[in-house]
Amino acid sequence: MLKQRPIILTNCRVIPKKTKSNLISTLRSSTDHGQSTGSNSSVVEDTEGDVGQIGKHISKGSVTINRDEYLHSHRELTHDYQQLKMKNNLLHRRFADYYKKRKLEHVLKPLENSADLEEKYQQKLFTYAELKDKEEKEIHDIKSKIQAVENQFKHNLENAEQKCDELIQLERSTGAGLIYSKTGKPMGDKTIERFLTLQRHKAEQAAQLCLRYIRVRNAVAELEGVIRKLETLGPGLHVAHFEQMYIDKQNYMNKIEEREDELIKNRTKCTEHNQILAHIREKMHHTDEVIDFTEGDLGDADLEFLKARERLGHAKGERDKLRWSLESERMKAGLLTRRDLLRDFQDATDEVVNLKERKSQLMNQITKIRHKLRESRRQYQFQPIADEELDNLS
Repeated sequence: MLKQRPIILTNCRVIPKKTKSNLISTLRSSTDHGQSTGSNSSVVEDTEGDVGQIGKHISKGSVTINRDEYLHSHRELTHDYQQLKMKNNLLHRRFADYYKKRKLEHVLKPLENSADLEEKYQQKLFTYAELKDKEEKEIHDIKSKIQAVENQFKHNLENAEQKCDELIQLERSTGAGLIYSKTGKPMGDKTIERFLTLQRHKAEQAAQLCLRYIRVRNAVAELEGVIRKLETLGPGLHVAHFEQMYIDKQNYMNKIEEREDELIKNRTKCTEHNQILAHIREKMHHTDEVIDFTEGDLGDADLEFLKARERLGHAKGERDKLRWSLESERMKAGLLTRRDLLRDFQDATDEVVNLKERKSQLMNQITKIRHKLRESRRQYQFQPIADEELDNLS
């Protein structure tokens, strides 16, 4: 829904105001025309009032109004009003289409919280009026101060000019009685005036140079302030810091480039390692298949192992039985089952036999020796005591 806006009338025809003389002439012409035709006119006749009425002696003339002219102007204004109304509606539609194309439908919607907005607007107007009054007061104060400074400047300038004129008069009166040291003649008025004009020109040049120096000094101060402002980018931030940070940035950029080169190398290594890992994965898949087959074989081997373990248990039982029977047989057999003891017994018996043989040999030798001794005794006829001693010795 479009919000109804006030209709603005443009290019309206306005009837100009007529002067008093033109109005009187038109009224007279209209009265003459009304008396002759007697149509489209209204006549106001003089009527006498009561005796006590104010202005009873003042006569009233007849006034006629031309209705055709006003009707014609009314029709023209009505036609213009209708045309402008149609134009206004057409422009509203164009505005609506334009806002819809620009996606600005919120402009066509009625404002929400218009009372609050109006109140805020009034408050802003009040604040604007206060600021305006404050500004006017400040401007008035500044103008008054400027006027006071100008008056002070004029007063000081007049005093300075007066002092300067007095100084010039004093110099002129002093120079009138001076005498040249070279010529010994008194100084003329023209010479004094020439020196005074030269002094005045020098003073003017000095004043101009002082003014120029002050302007240049102020300009230098302003430029220094501008340079300081340019050097200070913010609170606690200067151009030197910015340059240092820029240098640090360049260094960090170089380091980043080096790191990027290292990253590129690492990426190439990663691609190579990924290829190696892919190859290893393929091998792993193959080994997984082999492991699956071997696990099947391992299951079969486990079954065979369990069967072999059972057979081993039975074999161990039989072995234990045989061991126990062998132990009993060994206990029954005695030394026959122990070879080391049998070997020792055989060695002992062999040694006993050898010792017996040696004993027999020694006995034979002893008998032989006895026989020889007896024979020797017989030969040498020893006493029988010696034989007994020999027997004892043997």
